[in-house]
Amino acid sequence: MAELENVFDDNEAIATAPGDIPLPMVRERIAAQAHQFRHDNTIWPFAPQPSEPVEIWATSGVEMPLDRAEVWFTTDGRLPDANAHKLPMTIQTVEWEAGAGYLSRWHAVLPGQVGGTAVRYKIAGWQAGRAADAPPDLFAHDGQGFWYPVDDETGIQTFAYYVEPDEPVGPAWMHEAVIYHIFLDRFHPGTGDGRFSPEIDKADHHARNGGTLRGVTQSLPYLAELGINCIWLSPLGLADTYHRYDTKDLFAIDPELGSEADLHELVAQAHARGIRVILDFVPSHCSWKHPAFLAAQADPNAESASWFVFYEHPDDYRCFLGRAKLLPSFDTNDPAGRQHICDAAVYWLREFGLDGFRLDHAIGHGMDFWVQFRQAVQSANPQAVTIGEATDSPDALRRYRGRLSHVLDFPLATAFRYAFALDLWNVAQLDAFLQSYEAYMATGAARASFLDNHDMNRFLFMAGNDVNRLKLAALCQFTLAPTPVIYYGTEVGLSQAVNKDQAGSGGDHHVRAQMPWQPENWDQELLTFYRRLVQLRRTLPALQRGTRTRLHVDAATQTYAYARMWEGETACPEPAEGAVALFNLSDNEQIIPLANAETYECLLSTGQQPEFVEGGVKVGMGTAVLIVNRK
Repeated sequence: MAELENVFDDNEAIATAPGDIPLPMVRERIAAQAHQFRHDNTIWPFAPQPSEPVEIWATSGVEMPLDRAEVWFTTDGRLPDANAHKLPMTIQTVEWEAGAGYLSRWHAVLPGQVGGTAVRYKIAGWQAGRAADAPPDLFAHDGQGFWYPVDDETGIQTFAYYVEPDEPVGPAWMHEAVIYHIFLDRFHPGTGDGRFSPEIDKADHHARNGGTLRGVTQSLPYLAELGINCIWLSPLGLADTYHRYDTKDLFAIDPELGSEADLHELVAQAHARGIRVILDFVPSHCSWKHPAFLAAQADPNAESASWFVFYEHPDDYRCFLGRAKLLPSFDTNDPAGRQHICDAAVYWLREFGLDGFRLDHAIGHGMDFWVQFRQAVQSANPQAVTIGEATDSPDALRRYRGRLSHVLDFPLATAFRYAFALDLWNVAQLDAFLQSYEAYMATGAARASFLDNHDMNRFLFMAGNDVNRLKLAALCQFTLAPTPVIYYGTEVGLSQAVNKDQAGSGGDHHVRAQMPWQPENWDQELLTFYRRLVQLRRTLPALQRGTRTRLHVDAATQTYAYARMWEGETACPEPAEGAVALFNLSDNEQIIPLANAETYECLLSTGQQPEFVEGGVKVGMGTAVLIVNRK
């Protein structure tokens, strides 16, 4: 969101986005459990298989004593109410948590359902002394994201999960994908040489620079040579800003970007080259000039009035982050507003043949919405990808499994910066993070990794414009499990001159510079490196699906090694092969131990070529290499 200033002052927020949950707020929402009845989408399993029972957990604090609780649930799409199926909950344990005190953990097990069932549920609670036939005193509410203070019906009190179909659906192609993130206004204007108009006022950080859909189509040969096989387009809807996260019509294309015919042509030509196209879709909020919002402001009885939450009509309403009045939030609970959003998503998939979405500010909606959204998307394209910008703590990220296919990996992006750009971590700290984080996230949604994006300082800038540090981080990124994303221009050394966080209003402009299309302005060596890295990711099954195993870590010598091994499938070539990534982040040449090193060969190095010696691999200072055993 370009026009929003940082909402929170968090000095450790190295890789964030507007709407990121800072650590003090995480602590606050933990402490809030003391006086709340909460269900933070705590179920197991997250994505149940057909006929598999599901455990439901809720929490009440000592300042909110409850005598009994029930799960009300439906399996036919209806909103759960007093006429729904009911199951009693029991207190399984009482725990003590710093800041929150004693917490009662309520538990129930819902019966298994047939594949493809959406189970919607609410959790009712009664305080002591209430008659058996009395209505509930309260319902458990969602405490994830920014929702934890909203404990009434305007918050999230209806939850859902989806029983996986008998036949697997979803974007299996993401295992082999390398995504290229395009910020439309700054990428390519459609001119013959890619040059932007010299008349653009570069001092105006909010000015449109003139990138177009035809410009993206014109760049497809370059992208095909880079090797990527999926492009992610920033929002293209009718809007007032250059970033277009403030749409005035979820179904329209901003004419300054192009026409419907231009998008059809882009998708057709991309698909012909084996490149998928996904769209940055904004389901959380819209422009205050959206006709539906204007109608709701003008008349509280308007058909679209229920799409929004008005605290005091017409000027006090729920909006993005609680303070961006230019961006009124859609009411996550309203059936009509939801349907409008889902219809729009289906429209883009069916009308233009898009391959999925990056979903802005995913924490703006609850899981009941996301289950409905998943069903709508899969009805239009069963292989569509849904990548959520879920800027929350890792425990919350895991719970998107079964609702979204992927989440953007902000914790990993921070780790890349700590280890490779800022020298805040040594290799032992990086390894400790990866070992714990990968194990913890293994049961969650799949992830998409990135080094930088349109909301944060570019990695190269953070690394002091040291291209070698960028190469080190990129090699690590492409040799870990998450699907890698390249932010436009990173591959040719595009950087920035000013820290966006110190540039005032519109500071994001600095991380959204015009893409240079003159080869003399490219770092050709870096581009060659990225082309090879993309090729290896796309051709080595071990990098796409392999299990990662630490082989070596030594903080004293700043050396690190891990293997990605893939057991293989019948159709998988060379199923017994793996790949090994070795890192020497020290200022001296180092020998990294590796059994049978002489049987390996180097596929890529960020610097000088390694030497295979007895007992190990000699790796140059500040160098990472990717090797394979061909014996």
